[in-house]
Amino acid sequence: MAQENKDMMQKIIETSKALPPMPQVIARATEVLSDERAGFMEIAQVLESDQGMATRVLKLANSAYYGVKVPVKSVQQASALLGFKTLFEMIVVVNSSKMMGKRLEGYEISARQAWEHSLFTAYGARAIAEEKFPELVDDAFMAGLLHDAGMLILDPYLVKEKKSFDRYLENGKTIEQAETEVFGFNHSQLAAKYLKKWMLPASQTHAIEFHHRPSQSEGDVLSCILHAADALANGKGPEKNFVMEEGALQAIETEPDEMEQLALELESSVANLIENIDSETRI
Repeated sequence: MAQENKDMMQKIIETSKALPPMPQVIARATEVLSDERAGFMEIAQVLESDQGMATRVLKLANSAYYGVKVPVKSVQQASALLGFKTLFEMIVVVNSSKMMGKRLEGYEISARQAWEHSLFTAYGARAIAEEKFPELVDDAFMAGLLHDAGMLILDPYLVKEKKSFDRYLENGKTIEQAETEVFGFNHSQLAAKYLKKWMLPASQTHAIEFHHRPSQSEGDVLSCILHAADALANGKGPEKNFVMEEGALQAIETEPDEMEQLALELESSVANLIENIDSETRI
């Protein structure tokens, strides 16, 4: 990457207001998810100061995705039925909905599409990891939720270069290729560098950086999981000209028919998840 492109990326990172500093609740969730000794007390500490958030989390717990057989009426009950890590996952989802669900003018992606895509990728990555690489479940979910954060950051700059950007897309370039032609870097590289300020684990930022090009990730399994989940999400849009790399599925021991089945399962469950988030946060 040329120095002028590096300088531009750094300037964007230092001045962008598209993403806030890491929300405290996500920072706490990241900390708790990595602590095997943590439990319900840590969840209570997060929820007790925000009853509105607790209500939205319980609505999410009752969604079809989590498949509870009896109505969940309290955080304690949710913890018993789903486990504290799943509750923290839902806390992160509720708190990231407004952050990740923003209209992207330059990319022509609606707020609903952006949020749905983030959720689809997060839960897709989580499902793939659960089946094949359970030790990567937490990393896969968080990286999936934030994988396109760079598009939020880059979008205001892209609006100014939209004609040039669209011309590359019309000529068959993928989004990240068109970004690189215009800026000298792409949204994946930008997100990885920006999210280091959030103190995300290096495993997550590495996967985010290479989620379009896992073949360049030095054999990183999480990058391949994220790439496959992103491909699932792009089966219904919104990234134009998305190309899945050859060999990505083999790297995560997954067959095409497994991906097709997962896509069908996720399509209805993600829609249900969105509908079960309170109207205050709904996109």
